[in-house]
Amino acid sequence: MKREINTEIVSGMIGLILTAVFFFALEDVLWMSLVFPKTMVYVLGIIACILVLKGAVKPSRNPVFNVGSNVRWIVTGILFFTWVLIMPVFGFFVSTVVFMTIIVGYLAQARTQLTIGKFMVWIPVVIGEVTLFYLIFTKVLYVPLPTGMFF
Repeated sequence: MKREINTEIVSGMIGLILTAVFFFALEDVLWMSLVFPKTMVYVLGIIACILVLKGAVKPSRNPVFNVGSNVRWIVTGILFFTWVLIMPVFGFFVSTVVFMTIIVGYLAQARTQLTIGKFMVWIPVVIGEVTLFYLIFTKVLYVPLPTGMFF
């Protein structure tokens, strides 16, 4: 199904909803680690407001869901939702490594033939990236990440 909608207003409204959700979720964050998440929430809110204003001042209608595979973006959304659900159980690091490995394999198979050799190269890259982000958030930005059975 191909529909044309004002994508700027729709994406701006989704951004404002996410801003509200994240803003109220900040109440549980310690004050010492609040600077980075609070800044990101404000930036998200400002960008969402700009998108809504741009869509209202200069409206344009663009087709949505006309590029790529609809099945692929639905599966990707389900994978992201599952990742958020399992993160409190297994912890940020383990759940993110598993999620990133699965989604890299899933999205890559759309363009290339998957082989064990390619997968064995991607896994250390995924582990390295997740480790880098984990260390940045926990050691530099002091943002507490979900911990589960593991770290």
